[in-house]
Amino acid sequence: MILKELCKIKSFGSSMKSSVTSEDIADKERELGFALPQALKELYLTFHPDDPAFSGKGNLIPFEELKIYKRISWTDTVITILPFCRHERYGYGLEVSRYHKSKDIMSNDNLEDPQMWGLYISPETRKEEKHLAGHEVPCNQSNLSRWIVEWLGYQQTQAQPSVIAVNRDKTADYWKRLKELPLNAFYHIPLEQLSSVRINFNVNFMEEPFQLLCGYILYSKTAYFGGKTDKELEQLMKRMGFKYVWIKSQDGHPIFNSAPPEPPQERELESIAPVLQFLCEFAGIEGRGAKEESIGRAEVRLGNPLPLPMTEFYRFLPSKFYRSYNVVRPLSGLKQTKDGKLNFLEENQAVYHWAAELNSPFLYRRANDGVSQWNAYGILDGFLAAEFLWALACDEALDLILWEFPDFEPAMLLEGEKLHPYLSPIAGITDRIAAGNTRILYQIMEGQAVGLYDSEECTFWFVTKDESVQERLESLFDS
Repeated sequence: MILKELCKIKSFGSSMKSSVTSEDIADKERELGFALPQALKELYLTFHPDDPAFSGKGNLIPFEELKIYKRISWTDTVITILPFCRHERYGYGLEVSRYHKSKDIMSNDNLEDPQMWGLYISPETRKEEKHLAGHEVPCNQSNLSRWIVEWLGYQQTQAQPSVIAVNRDKTADYWKRLKELPLNAFYHIPLEQLSSVRINFNVNFMEEPFQLLCGYILYSKTAYFGGKTDKELEQLMKRMGFKYVWIKSQDGHPIFNSAPPEPPQERELESIAPVLQFLCEFAGIEGRGAKEESIGRAEVRLGNPLPLPMTEFYRFLPSKFYRSYNVVRPLSGLKQTKDGKLNFLEENQAVYHWAAELNSPFLYRRANDGVSQWNAYGILDGFLAAEFLWALACDEALDLILWEFPDFEPAMLLEGEKLHPYLSPIAGITDRIAAGNTRILYQIMEGQAVGLYDSEECTFWFVTKDESVQERLESLFDS
């Protein structure tokens, strides 16, 4: 049924063979009391649960562990489901049958290619024991055969030796540029069905001039490109003109989701107003952000004053810059979570969220995967000052020039080394507020340029207002 598609997906990964036999399938069918759909049998006859394709967030349940679960849909229908993949406590599986209580009727609508459902397979509460939500991503009214191919293609993308991420929503002409590549789909939907079929994962592959996979979950902003080498992906991104971050690298590129070097030490927060004022003047904006009454309403609603640097950040940053890089949550949307965090910022690749805490200097970060916890990641003042620069530098309307210093090494920042003589703190404080953070801001050439060093990514960026300043800097450092 989908054997050809499964073999094509497998060709992009390992040669690990399945340990499941036809006899195992016959035994399992006798144990369960019903025949397994052809697509599911082909999956288990082709892939082994230990295949690297299942090393991410979607693990294939070992064949011998397959068992049915019953969950309530609406109030009078009990659906029997056979999950075959899982992540943490959640799983996805095919519909076996449904029992209608009021009519005392058992039905099986499509045994050859049944509908998929999502459910808790390790529930911890009474509500989760009854939970059934087949329309949650990535389980959007899909039949088994298509879901397996889409899901497995996405898993194989993430399992490639080299992987990069691109924000589709923030990439101009993303789809137009993508169509320039000789891409193929693992699963072909007939034209007459296109209007009625809604996909969960979009995955495509390329075999020439090299093997490459690209895929994303339907409602996610992030597209992933997976390849055999870093070099091939770099060549592709240069050709497409996409901005990207590394998720997996074989050549030592800084990994986007790596943790900070060590937990920050608590310290007193400093006012960052002088730094933000400098950056506003540098970028040529007035810096009129949230009004005092808006800040006051937020603090009354929260029952406590916001941390000082956070108040200053909102006061100086105009709302038109809230989405120029990372996504800033407006004051009206700030509310405390159950654990007391203020989730105020979403990373532009939709991989992370950042939060503050009332009466605390710490910045917290959490992966956007539904299971991760908040971890102390930095100190608010220095982080927000650097974030303010990114919001301005990445806004196309300001025409600021952002460029990465080539062949940068951290030793260049030390006294007596290449960059040190030209760098000085902004407003006399950016060296102090860098304590506990992975980024530090500098002014260069008496404020004609701004520098930002990120120790986590081991990268140094310059921001200039015009090309002449950039050219002077380049000639200065080349001498």
